[in-house]
Amino acid sequence: MSPASDTDPKAQEILNAVRTILAQNGYMGTTISLVAKKAGVSRGLLHYYFKSKDEMLARVIKENMEISIAMISSVFDQHKTPEGYAKGIVDLLRSVMEHDPDFFSLFFEGFAVARHSQVVNNELAMLYGKFREGLETCLETAKDQKIINPALPVSALAAMVTGLIDGMGLQLLTEPDLCRDRVIWQGIESAIVDLLCRDR
Repeated sequence: MSPASDTDPKAQEILNAVRTILAQNGYMGTTISLVAKKAGVSRGLLHYYFKSKDEMLARVIKENMEISIAMISSVFDQHKTPEGYAKGIVDLLRSVMEHDPDFFSLFFEGFAVARHSQVVNNELAMLYGKFREGLETCLETAKDQKIINPALPVSALAAMVTGLIDGMGLQLLTEPDLCRDRVIWQGIESAIVDLLCRDR
């Protein structure tokens, strides 16, 4: 990867521009010139931070996934019941869909590009592994504390919850009117609680 770092303000400005252009135009419609113009930098400086569009997308995905890991950990820190965990996860999903749907758009853009880009594919695989490991650690702790009693092994449970979040994110992004359906949100909560507690 190129020299962009979390503490470099210029790198963050460029990343914000990358995120905006990718979300608006998609990967195919994103160009170095558009990103450089949006960030207010020269193409040369942009190339110093990112060698290619693939690196730009991979870095945005990395930033989004790090935010996701922090958000899911906060749910398990703030709640101490299966219902609390389920509500916290649903509240996060709902907030993202209502206030920052580009968050999911960029992940799904990454999935499509990963089929043709080793850079993006490697980043996605590593980061999804980290997300599941983080969720698995939270679930294992909750199980050890006897807060949850899942029928599935915790590793499988982490994969199922991750899949539920992603699947619902894709469906709600495709059909945004569903976000206003309270029954859907209640159903997602119930499904998560059922996964967490075998006795329900």
